Amino acid sequence: MHTTEMKKQLTVSLLKMASEKGLDTVSLSNLAKENKITKASIFHHFANREALVSHLFDYCSKLAYTQQVTIPLGGTAEEVLLRAMDHWHEMYTTEPLCWFYRIVESEKLTHSEAGAISKTLGEMVDGQSRILLETLSDSRRLAIEELDLAVLTFSSTVQNFLSKAMVGNDPDIPWQEERFIARFCKLYAME
Repeated sequence: MHTTEMKKQLTVSLLKMASEKGLDTVSLSNLAKENKITKASIFHHFANREALVSHLFDYCSKLAYTQQVTIPLGGTAEEVLLRAMDHWHEMYTTEPLCWFYRIVESEKLTHSEAGAISKTLGEMVDGQSRILLETLSDSRRLAIEELDLAVLTFSSTVQNFLSKAMVGNDPDIPWQEERFIARFCKLYAME
């Protein structure tokens, strides 16, 4: 197998295994066994475990960046915010990125790269929320006087829903999200 292909295979294997068991619990021996190679073969592609983990974060960050799309702003405020929610769900809950985000969430307090990525992801949702809400307010689909408060409320609630979706153990999340967006739009409805 070509070096680039093997690096990708090892990275994706580590990604899947670490999302299920935790990054620190996946040994290079486990990774080698999963890929039917020797542990020494891993060192042909990565200098050490830290280089492999760093490559995993870099690979997934680039993959996440390619998933960025523009959220269409046509329609009612509720339609726009529901589309945004669908976009974020697709990003956060589709393999292999959902594995990556699970790792980031579980490792953000103990792994510096995971912490930095978690912060960036939060800032991304904050920024996108600000643009969405500002656009909806400027186009008079919502009447938002305190934009910072509205962004904080919307963004933090969205991030909470996304965290729950990553764990995947609450079947009521879609209903809760729709209800939140409907109430949010009602709160800021044009009079």
